[in-house]
Amino acid sequence: MLIKPAAAAAVHKPDTPSTDPEKKKLKEACRNFEAIFVTQMLKEMRPEGDDPIFGGSHARKIYESMMDEQMAEHLTQQRSPLGVGDLLYRRLAERLDATTAKDAKTGTEDAKIK
Repeated sequence: MLIKPAAAAAVHKPDTPSTDPEKKKLKEACRNFEAIFVTQMLKEMRPEGDDPIFGGSHARKIYESMMDEQMAEHLTQQRSPLGVGDLLYRRLAERLDATTAKDAKTGTEDAKIK
């Protein structure tokens, strides 16, 4: 019997494209956050110490860092298998919607009073 966790089901739910510029900025920021997160994961997965073939040169460390960043960008470009950025976006978009609705409600109440 295959059991899917509730969180995994929510991660793979397709997002509807938004025309709101604030949500587009939020989506990009969440994707960038996930890319940074994946970059750090890739760096931490590397074994400690010098490589027996290439040694521990400064150039090698720079190359590995650049490779990690590009790999993370590639992994998070469309739809990340981790789903951290999507999950973060959905949570923050809910708050953005609530804040926008609250501001709109406050604005209309102020208009009625005046």
